[in-house]
Amino acid sequence: MFFLIYTLLLLLGGIAMVAVGVAIKEQGTGSRLLNVVVGLAFFAYGFYLLFLFDGGDYRIFFYVFVLPILLIVRAVKARNEARERASAHQFAGAPQQGMFPPSGHGQPAPGFPPAQGQPVPQQGQPAPYGAPQQGQAAPYGAPQQGGAYPPHAGQPGQAAPQGWHPGQPGSPNA
Repeated sequence: MFFLIYTLLLLLGGIAMVAVGVAIKEQGTGSRLLNVVVGLAFFAYGFYLLFLFDGGDYRIFFYVFVLPILLIVRAVKARNEARERASAHQFAGAPQQGMFPPSGHGQPAPGFPPAQGQPVPQQGQPAPYGAPQQGQAAPYGAPQQGGAYPPHAGQPGQAAPQGWHPGQPGSPNA
């Protein structure tokens, strides 16, 4: 009974390794060649024992039980890694529309085309962040030049107005 199980495992393991070596192309050439050669050797020895062997001594190789599993697992891991690299490479390409939230005032972020149905921005330098574009009014709640909000103390190039203290209405710490 053990002899029959052993020879069937040799045959099936050999067929499986040859199939994996031929089918999974994401492996390296050396791994594919190793799978095919070892698979053919297993199959040939199993065929010899099952059909040509007429009794006497034969060798039992215990790696027959482990090696096909290890080589198949290695091949499947190589395939999965190749798929992950391919999907990661796909995401490294140009961003697709709808992947990023729109920038302020309904204008596209620098370097991105405008969304469908939106006007093309005018040529020249873009307005600073928070400032209205040419020909547009300032958005609701945006500070106006010389508006109600005092400049923040410590901003480069600006000093707090005299008589203004942190904690006063209109300050960020109020």
